[in-house]
Amino acid sequence: MRDSEFLLGKKGFGKYLVACNLLNEMGFEEWLFYPGMLFDSLEKWWEKRGQRPAPHEGTDFCLYKNKAGKECRLDETIRIPVMYDGKIVKIGKDFLGKSVYVSHDIRNGYGKQLYSIYGHTEPYSTIYKGCVLKEGDTFATISDSKKKKVDILSHLHITMAWIPESYPYERLNWTAIGERAGDITLLNPMGIIGWKYSVKENID
Repeated sequence: MRDSEFLLGKKGFGKYLVACNLLNEMGFEEWLFYPGMLFDSLEKWWEKRGQRPAPHEGTDFCLYKNKAGKECRLDETIRIPVMYDGKIVKIGKDFLGKSVYVSHDIRNGYGKQLYSIYGHTEPYSTIYKGCVLKEGDTFATISDSKKKKVDILSHLHITMAWIPESYPYERLNWTAIGERAGDITLLNPMGIIGWKYSVKENID
């Protein structure tokens, strides 16, 4: 599919994430972020805070507010849906769990293909490189950060990117993504996901 406007017209991920985890039944109202959780932020929101070494490559989903105004957290039971039809091209380790790289049959007309990358996950035992997923299929849960020696809440990191079709799958990793290697173009996930959210300035 060669239609980048498709991304803006089909914002289903937020809906799927809420629906497959029955968050509406828990009164889901909106996503909640600290500034450091958002795309391109230079702030850290974990441990001793401070500055990131490079701009944030995506968005961290960790908190939401319910209709009563209560702040709620995602945890390791949260199931993760894929954003669009796609194929898993790589599963690699990250500092909290595993990152799943999915290529989509969506192109921008300049030799680049859309990828969605899901960080800090625990893929299902049935998930493997080469696995084909349909939009909205769940393929993993959020990794449990309590099992790691790091002061950070369990969360789902999402990166969206236009990646050259010639870029080798095996070279995809967080260093390459962060450096925008090989003409990789990162996108703001919230501009694609489309869902009501607010930003909380102070970290509790």
